[in-house]
Amino acid sequence: MSKLRVTMIDVGWGDSILLESEQSGGKSAFALIDSNDTTTNRSTYIFLKRFFEKKQQIVPSESHIFDWVLLTHAHADHGQGLQRILKDFGTSRFWYSRSLNRPAFAGALLRYADRSPRVGQDDALDSSALLPSFGAASLQVIWPQPGVLSRNENDNSIVLVITLGTVSFVLTGDAEAEGAWQTIAGHIPSNTRFFKLPHHGAANGMFTRTGTSPWLAALPQNAAIGISSHVRPFDHPDPIVISALGSRPIYRTDQHYHITIETDGNAVQVSYSHV
Repeated sequence: MSKLRVTMIDVGWGDSILLESEQSGGKSAFALIDSNDTTTNRSTYIFLKRFFEKKQQIVPSESHIFDWVLLTHAHADHGQGLQRILKDFGTSRFWYSRSLNRPAFAGALLRYADRSPRVGQDDALDSSALLPSFGAASLQVIWPQPGVLSRNENDNSIVLVITLGTVSFVLTGDAEAEGAWQTIAGHIPSNTRFFKLPHHGAANGMFTRTGTSPWLAALPQNAAIGISSHVRPFDHPDPIVISALGSRPIYRTDQHYHITIETDGNAVQVSYSHV
């Protein structure tokens, strides 16, 4: 039986998400979305090194451990740790969003990805991309659309839908309600069972200027919510956002630490741990 696991790593601030697609024979493919590691704070790297060493995989690795690594958008709390991870773990593909305001870390990361043998192929993504399967799971980019670039870097975030069987997970980067979600809320699959809250639970990820929430209105009621919390220094998630979510199951990295959402394509289970 194939399984899909998505682990929101507790990195203290920012985003980092490990994905595993396990085949019926037990072989797995791995992917990573974002990392905010710095020289002194290496939460993603430490988590990944422990995870793969438990699977008897030596790090640094001579092979490409990851099928793909994705930078959702060019903000440091999502991407400044990725160059070290590409170097030591390797990836067959590196995907990223286009940007009008690319900071120095992102420029250096893209130059590394373009030249290094540790990266097999690098491509900018939009919703026209036809992505390879991830084990038995399918991948679809629903944002950004071709030719759409925002001066608000959050709205350049790649929004990714991962589907196994009858279950979809939606991973949102920092896409904001006033921008991306007014366009793509209708593209949220009706079988979505897990939805990563945009922009760490900030109000602008939830509400438009008029106070509506396009994605919340389109999200199935039984979908669980995951939050990569950014408590310090920004107080995300906003209590107003949490209140608006009502009775939906909510999992937060500041409360539940490392959060794993698993599906076999039918049922969904959520677990969490400190290590």
